[in-house]
Amino acid sequence: MYKFITFVMAFMLWTTVGHARNDYLQSDQHCQGPTLEPYMEYSKQDNTGTGTSNSGYEDDRGTVGVRLRIPLTSTCSKEYRKVFNENALIRQQLEMLKMCSRYKNLVLPDQFSELRDKCKGIERKPEADKKK
Repeated sequence: MYKFITFVMAFMLWTTVGHARNDYLQSDQHCQGPTLEPYMEYSKQDNTGTGTSNSGYEDDRGTVGVRLRIPLTSTCSKEYRKVFNENALIRQQLEMLKMCSRYKNLVLPDQFSELRDKCKGIERKPEADKKK
């Protein structure tokens, strides 16, 4: 068991934290509303008694339920939420522009029909072509 714990600790020190490649996936998460989450707990307890008494018992306990979490305070106002949603939309559109410019000269098959449809109509300005 000691070797296993040592291995796990060494592995945790060796690994690094993963970060999302797309900027819009690293959005601000401090703005939370009420959440509903299921949970399940199980515990087993053996009590053998103390001293000369043999009055021990076994206790198996299981609980299943739903937990409602409501934050008491929040940093989210309607104005903040509106600006946050606009910024998220802009980040997604910028990411889509990157994808469109990367694949604009390729013939995309039907599996990429959504990307093909979203990128339809995106062209360079005539002034940008003259500068080259």
